[in-house]
Amino acid sequence: MAKSSINKIRNLKQQDEAWEVAVHAARTWIEPPKGDPYRPWYVFIMSVEDKIIRYDRYPKKPTAHEVLESLFKAMRRPMLGAGKKRRPSIVLFDNEALYKEISPMLSEISIESKKQNSLPYSYAALKTLDERMRHEDDLKSLLSIPGVTVPLLARIFEATAAYYRLAPWEMLQEEEFAIEIRYPAEGKARYAVVIGRAGESFGLSVNDSLEDLKQLMASSSSQGMLSGDYSVLSFTYESPFYLAFEDLDAIEKYGWDIPNEKAYPSILRFNPKKGLLLPGKEDIFWLEAVLSALNEFFGKHFDADEFFLSFGEKEQKYKFEVQTLGGKKSVLIKLPVMVY
Repeated sequence: MAKSSINKIRNLKQQDEAWEVAVHAARTWIEPPKGDPYRPWYVFIMSVEDKIIRYDRYPKKPTAHEVLESLFKAMRRPMLGAGKKRRPSIVLFDNEALYKEISPMLSEISIESKKQNSLPYSYAALKTLDERMRHEDDLKSLLSIPGVTVPLLARIFEATAAYYRLAPWEMLQEEEFAIEIRYPAEGKARYAVVIGRAGESFGLSVNDSLEDLKQLMASSSSQGMLSGDYSVLSFTYESPFYLAFEDLDAIEKYGWDIPNEKAYPSILRFNPKKGLLLPGKEDIFWLEAVLSALNEFFGKHFDADEFFLSFGEKEQKYKFEVQTLGGKKSVLIKLPVMVY
């Protein structure tokens, strides 16, 4: 901001009041005629007397400079009913990075800055805004699954990011085979297929039995709709549009690893009769251990040339000890499992 503009702010009458500054991603998607859907962001500026001084909307997460511009606009041009133009004596932030970047500039115009964990008035206003935007058909959050915690989901996102960067679909050829996975190693077998060899969608599909997998393969190869009585667990890499708002907020808050804007992991169960469903708690715990084992397998042990030279003649079997939130666990992997 130009020095003349700073001087105009400095010359505003200062009131003995505190303002909260909250930056928040809205609970909605904007779908422009051209380009990808985007989730708008709001800068809310509230007085601790529970009045909205100003709010601005941005098409993406605002920079510290843009937040400061919104704050200065609030001082120069408060919303109708928010009082006259003025400087507050204190500005409160809940974001450490914003606080550190903006506070020196506020100090120049004799405004104190404070960092605190909660902004009660702003949060209440934002909650009301979110409730107005909430729809019955909003995607359900993985964090809404009983027993699924932030630390557990953090491990899932870390593992799916590593799996994406390994890109096992690039190591595999077009032969139809599955990977038998047992977790724990002496437990029931599940059958996984790496998604991505066709180059359209990428991830992993997991069936609870070999019979379920055969049903899925048979119905997928037909010209009709998927049918049968089975349930498949899968994760695929999508744009953020396909994740629940609560999960997107957690990604932003905790800094979970997302390789790129098309690599957000969408974790679901599919049943031909019921459609798309949230996975169960046991699925998330299963993925925590199994993805660690698969990442180690494809990252350190899988040799495509050797594997396909002996394809169908020699079974490969690996047992991994992986670290989970519940301690060290064993995972058994066998391949190939011929589907037909």
